[in-house]
Amino acid sequence: MADNFIERRKTNWKRLEELIDQVRSVRGLRRLSREEVREFGRSYRRAASDLAIARVESRDQRLVNYLNNLVIRAHGMVYRAESRGVRSIFDFYWHEFPAIFRRTFRYTLATFLIFIGIAMVSFIATWRNDDFADFAYLSQSTVQQIKKHQRWWESLNDAAPIGAARIMANNIGVSLKVFAFSIVPVIGTVDALMPSALQFGSINALVIKYGMTRTLWSFVAGHGVLEFMAIFIAGGAGLMIGLALLFPGERTRREALVESGRTAIQLLAGCIPLLVIAGAIEGFISPLPIQGSYKIAVSAATAVMLAAYLLKPARADN
Repeated sequence: MADNFIERRKTNWKRLEELIDQVRSVRGLRRLSREEVREFGRSYRRAASDLAIARVESRDQRLVNYLNNLVIRAHGMVYRAESRGVRSIFDFYWHEFPAIFRRTFRYTLATFLIFIGIAMVSFIATWRNDDFADFAYLSQSTVQQIKKHQRWWESLNDAAPIGAARIMANNIGVSLKVFAFSIVPVIGTVDALMPSALQFGSINALVIKYGMTRTLWSFVAGHGVLEFMAIFIAGGAGLMIGLALLFPGERTRREALVESGRTAIQLLAGCIPLLVIAGAIEGFISPLPIQGSYKIAVSAATAVMLAAYLLKPARADN
């Protein structure tokens, strides 16, 4: 392996050795500061990537043995710290996921802006001409039901438990699709969001135009906040991977894929509870024959709690 590879990477290896010694001295990763834990994770992933490269490209067995030993030592500390069962799951959702969301927020925002851009075009086009609804994946029967003030969506949730399960599965599938397509940056994101965004814009234009705003929005409001946020986060996770592969910076594309891929999987894991709660609300609360103001209150409550959760102060360093 070229000497410049070793020269470029040895600083990271040395730092990982120092962190390993520090973890051993304080008896666990949990006693490090939050930034040191993150640095440990980054250094470990880079060393693991370097080991994979060295095994394939290097004839220097001493280098391979050194990296193998380094990675094994770090691996043991990482997974010994993570093997805490329910506690590790709690720590992830309560501490790690909000921090990861804030750190990668620009990708979620980009997905949101793409969705809104498509929806606005669909809204304006449908407002000017109802026939655009055909292009926006709305059937003529749906358009006629809106014009006649028929609540077509209520039949979707006649059997609440079954409906809730179906809705959860559908929303998870949509999120995974948006994530997968978004790995092809922007183009894939647009393609994945196009049907939902066109429908969203077109339906809103029609219900405003024909005076059904209150009835439809009161149905959608309760679950919409969590549902859309999860989809935008999933799309942002895929977009992050795609952009990292296109613009890896000083990293190799393999390193960029490993680092961004790990973060993306964590973002997807964080979306699951949001989609489950949204599906439960849509299946059990949204169809209830109660005043729309109560459902709007549910929407406001979920928005406030979600914002408080995602923006809550990070865990204090030890």
